[in-house]
Amino acid sequence: MGWGRGENAEHRAVGYLVVAECDQDDCERQIDRGLAYVCGGMHDGGEQGCGGYFCDGHLFFLMDNGKESPGHQLCPACSEQWVEEQQDG
Repeated sequence: MGWGRGENAEHRAVGYLVVAECDQDDCERQIDRGLAYVCGGMHDGGEQGCGGYFCDGHLFFLMDNGKESPGHQLCPACSEQWVEEQQDG
């Protein structure tokens, strides 16, 4: 069972059957709005992400001492924020 098509909290169409472009400014790569492309690992962003949908060139898996970040996969802006928080903490 999966999320083929649905809506997130902002009433945005989401799911792996929803064809879209990367949410990064000036990027026109075609993706879907499934979990593989969402910042934060969940459709509304989880605890660390923004919930935007990004191509593999704009979605990063961050590591902290060999462990995945709490958000798992993050966009450039959320990645930067997470790294800053790790340096401050």
